[in-house]
Amino acid sequence: MAVSKYVLTVALFVLFGYAMARGLEMPFRAMMMPVFVAAIALPLIVIALYQDIRRDQKRIIETHDSTADLAMTDSEVTHDAFRRVFVFFIWFGALITGAYLLGFLIALPLLVVIYLLMNKEPMWLSALLGLGVLAILYWGFQVGLVLPLPRGVLTTLLFGV
Repeated sequence: MAVSKYVLTVALFVLFGYAMARGLEMPFRAMMMPVFVAAIALPLIVIALYQDIRRDQKRIIETHDSTADLAMTDSEVTHDAFRRVFVFFIWFGALITGAYLLGFLIALPLLVVIYLLMNKEPMWLSALLGLGVLAILYWGFQVGLVLPLPRGVLTTLLFGV
C-alpha cells in the first residue's frame, strides 16, 4: 500500500477543513461560499479516502491469495495511464464546450447523466443524480449564494438574456 497516493487526498481534506473552520468565523454573507463548498467537498473526500483504503486492502488480499503472476510491464502501465489521462481531458473538454454553448447550469448535469449512462448505471439513477446536481447548482449557488452561473451562447441566443 503506497502512502504517497493518499497525500493529495489528505491535503485536500486539510485544505477544505481549514476553509470550513475559517468560514465559520466570518460574517454570515461572507461565510456562505467557503462553508457551502467545504460542506460538499469534505464528505466526498472522506468517501474517496475510504474507498481507496478498501480497494488497496482488497488488492493485498487478492495478491496474497493468488498464484498468478500479476506483474505489469512498464509499457502496459504507461499505455493505461495515457488512456486515462486522455479520457479525462476529453470529459474536461466536453464540460468546457458544453458550458460555453449551453451554460454551466445545463452542461454539468447533462454531462453527469451521460457519464453515468456510459458507465452502465441505470437510467433512473443517472437522471436522479443529474437532477441532484442541477438542484445543488441552482439552489446552492444561484439562489443561496446569489452567484450567477455563466449562460451559454446557444441558450442566450434561443432564450434571450
